[in-house]
Amino acid sequence: MRTLATTLGVSAATLLLATTAAPAEAAPAAPASPTAYVQRCTDLGNGDLCIDVTGRVGGQGTIGVGYWKRAGDSIHVRLGWQNNTGGGANFHSTVYGPLVPGSNTGTDTWRTYLAAGCVHPLIEVIGQGTLKGKEVCVPS
Repeated sequence: MRTLATTLGVSAATLLLATTAAPAEAAPAAPASPTAYVQRCTDLGNGDLCIDVTGRVGGQGTIGVGYWKRAGDSIHVRLGWQNNTGGGANFHSTVYGPLVPGSNTGTDTWRTYLAAGCVHPLIEVIGQGTLKGKEVCVPS
């Protein structure tokens, strides 16, 4: 009767033999271009406002913004982002709420061209104004 260690040893040896017996003319696969990802959260006192960027400068990417409420009164909010090189704010159409301590918006995402520079998250608290979180720079 074979033990698990013996079976694994035979399987590993077979796999090693199979991989070393590959034809010499086989070209190695091109390395995949790594997808860049950065995230930053801002403590707003009653919760955390976070932004993340997936992608690189000069290409299509995704910007995500979310809010996680820890304390305070019930609120309704809308999420957005803005770059630091000009242009208007980009707000999602969804209004979340009522948000109470322990609830969150999840993450709203925007598929967009990623220009050089930095972006910061926005949270519009309905009836109270808009707050801006700390920026994160688009990976180059």
